[in-house]
Amino acid sequence: MTSMRGGDDFGSTMFIDFDELLGSLQPEQKDQGERLRRNLLFFFMDPIKKWTVRRQFPFKLALQILKIVFVTIQLVLFAEMRITHVDFLGDTVTVMRHKFLKDWDDGRDTVVYPPDSGRYSVYKSADLIENFAFIVTSYYSIREESFASFSYDTTLHHKFGEEYNPVIWDHDFDRIPPMKLCINRIASVVVRNSTYEFDISEVYECHKLNFTKAEVANISSNAMVLQDILAVRNITFKHEDALIISKATVHFNLRTIHFSPVSTDQTPECYRIEVKVAFDNSRHTGQVFIDLNAVISYEKLCNGRILKGGSVSAYSFVIGLLDIVVLLMCLSSLILCCRALIKAHLLKIKTLEFFDNYLSLNLSVSDQLSFLNIWYVMILVNDVFIIIGTVCKFTIEFKDFDNDLFTTTGILLGTGALLVYIGLLRYLRFFNQYNILILTIKKSLPNMLRFMVCAIVLYAGFLVAGWVIIGPYSIKFRTLAQSSEALFSLLNGDDMFATFYTINDSNTTIKVFGTIYIYIFVSLFIYVVLSLFIAIIMDAYEVDRYQQGLVIERSILREFVNSLEVPSLSDPEARAQFAQSQLLRLAVYWNRVVCQVYVCFHTNGTIVNLHVSLIIRYCGMGSYTSTA
Repeated sequence: MTSMRGGDDFGSTMFIDFDELLGSLQPEQKDQGERLRRNLLFFFMDPIKKWTVRRQFPFKLALQILKIVFVTIQLVLFAEMRITHVDFLGDTVTVMRHKFLKDWDDGRDTVVYPPDSGRYSVYKSADLIENFAFIVTSYYSIREESFASFSYDTTLHHKFGEEYNPVIWDHDFDRIPPMKLCINRIASVVVRNSTYEFDISEVYECHKLNFTKAEVANISSNAMVLQDILAVRNITFKHEDALIISKATVHFNLRTIHFSPVSTDQTPECYRIEVKVAFDNSRHTGQVFIDLNAVISYEKLCNGRILKGGSVSAYSFVIGLLDIVVLLMCLSSLILCCRALIKAHLLKIKTLEFFDNYLSLNLSVSDQLSFLNIWYVMILVNDVFIIIGTVCKFTIEFKDFDNDLFTTTGILLGTGALLVYIGLLRYLRFFNQYNILILTIKKSLPNMLRFMVCAIVLYAGFLVAGWVIIGPYSIKFRTLAQSSEALFSLLNGDDMFATFYTINDSNTTIKVFGTIYIYIFVSLFIYVVLSLFIAIIMDAYEVDRYQQGLVIERSILREFVNSLEVPSLSDPEARAQFAQSQLLRLAVYWNRVVCQVYVCFHTNGTIVNLHVSLIIRYCGMGSYTSTA
């Protein structure tokens, strides 16, 4: 028999005869040790053996399986609702581009790579005026020419702060909200034959474009009239302004009503559309980029009423019932996992106390961490995610269609569902035929992490070099993020020829360097780095495959548990040893932990003094008082 203290290496010690150690204790202490050993043996059993011993229904397993089914159904229904919402936002932006951008065609709506056409832009001042005039005429004719429920944003405020949106009839032209033009420019530029004078002070100015009905009619018949109308308002877009104006942005707001038959209650929804059309001349190259951006926000104030038979549809009832069921399941799972983690923590405390007081042994950090079930922690995290996501989903179903809330809900529910599915691997790992994935990952993870550090350093070097050297000559390396995406695609053998082809051949040196760069990167990472990475995983797989069950983990805790001969679980008398009455009474142990916190607030002017008294009675070990 060998006694160990502190951080002694277990592998260098002799075998510890725990039966002899327990036999040398007092009868009460020995009984406590036997109960602890049986409790630990039962604690480290898998659910199948626990079912064999206790004949107790595996509530947590059944709950996790049911939770997967209901969470999946909830996620599918939420995805359909979110896809409908996002499609509406995307379609509305597409309509805005077709309505307010001249000669915008369907080909520009399709996202293809590489793009079929260049950026939407103009090259002459006359084209710029024509596009501006097209925006003006489209804005003032939005209700007549659109096959949609667009209207003007005429939100007014009562003196008590309440908003309302009055109806504008065809003869109320003067009540149409004016557009706003904001210009970013420098103060002045004077260019003579061989000299120039730049005042580069930045100027930002906005103008309200209060066009009359006659002016709009003239602009509709002749777009170039807009140039004279703007000149009256001291706004010009002539060729001499090319070096002065950096950016001009047209602002206006619209409203629309959206109705979706697949929504939860089939109620129309009101939205505000904030449209910005930017004429970007920041490069001052003669090419003015035109871009339309529309921010669509949900409006809670929507005047109107719905004529229908029932108050709540069957679909809404099913969605609400499903959300409640998922919420209750996740709360139950959260409570069960917290209960299991607390019981494991109490068992760890009792084990540490027994080993230290009666066996003069200290457990290593690894032994102490074996009481922490990472699977339960992961289930607890996914329960929290799904609970918060479900509450956010309730808010959305009550017509709070905030885009950020939609995104947050999707991330929470999606991540929670992913962790739920991963949590099922815990139960598959108890079968030797199915746990090879988990064992392989666990075995190879340290080596993979060390290997990834070196690979990431090498990857970062190629990333920065490719971005700096090839970036100005290739659309795939234009930004650091795009460069990383291009290199990662090359790692998977994707789009190699396009990467070669998109490097501009106007600079022969860059073209040759880029070609050699891609050859070296692909050869090094695909044939060397990835092959070594796979070899590390395969090595761990082969080791686990041939040594499964042959290698036994040695530690003080494991030796203590294994010192108890595992009885035949088919014998009723043997199973009776693991009855609740034959194990440690952790419930009583928990009840003896009494915490009393007294918080007294005392206000003296602007100073608040906090007095906290904490009294803990810990297993008959006395009391501890702390004052802060």
